[in-house]
Amino acid sequence: MKNIAILLLISALSAFVSPATKTVLVKSDPAGAEVILNGYFVGKTPVEIKIDEKQYNFISLSKSGYKRQRIEFKGVGKEIEVKLEKDL
Repeated sequence: MKNIAILLLISALSAFVSPATKTVLVKSDPAGAEVILNGYFVGKTPVEIKIDEKQYNFISLSKSGYKRQRIEFKGVGKEIEVKLEKDL
């Protein structure tokens, strides 16, 4: 009985300690931009990424002929859409 109580307590506490992950769709105009999340390549737009809502996240979008865009966020809706500017 004591072991069950300990397991329940650990399980309840782990909900507070474990990261709150969330899936976010990253889109760009134009599509096909490379997406770097917290220093790691995760794909080209449109792409779904998993983030930790409790920490700051950094995404960088780049595409040939366009200026690189860097975004910092903590928590976010279900979608991020970035309009890329032409690089002159």
